[in-house]
Amino acid sequence: TPPAPITYVFKSFGDTHTTVPVEPHESERAGRFVRQSKTECGIHTRTTSAGAPHGGSLVDLMVKDAAQAKALTAATVKTIELNERQACDVFCLVNGAFSPLSGFMDETAYNAVVKDMRLPEKQLFGLPVTLDLPDVEGLKSGDKLLLRWAGEDVAVLEASSIWKPNKVVEAKEVYGTSSLEHPTVYSL
Repeated sequence: TPPAPITYVFKSFGDTHTTVPVEPHESERAGRFVRQSKTECGIHTRTTSAGAPHGGSLVDLMVKDAAQAKALTAATVKTIELNERQACDVFCLVNGAFSPLSGFMDETAYNAVVKDMRLPEKQLFGLPVTLDLPDVEGLKSGDKLLLRWAGEDVAVLEASSIWKPNKVVEAKEVYGTSSLEHPTVYSL
């Protein structure tokens, strides 16, 4: 009989930058950090205290004063209805789940994360967080946008950086493929 085909599997959570497939009989960690001089990604070895938010302090963007929230809303020049993914990103930013981010990534931070999985300040951050809009015509830096989800006002965004990311490069660098068969690449 012919020899059995070789089957490679990804047993360990990781990305294409740090994980390679392993043979079924190998340990789930055998594919981690192959050809690299490290054994951990760094998220487990941060210098902040145990239980501290990523980056050392929780970023809380919630406006608690009703008058201030009303004034921010009144200063907006355009309303954007968010889709579910965008709304999730906004809620994560507002509540500090994306600490140390204090807003969507600008082009410099985006490029650093796509290329090196690190923010410009060298903190580990595996995925870019941007607000993709189908039409930015008429928008300029400094404009305030009212972000709505399911008919409710959820945030005011001040546009600080308007640019077009290279989604093909993002897909290849972050997910290891530009194939639309990959569900996250498809959603890009």
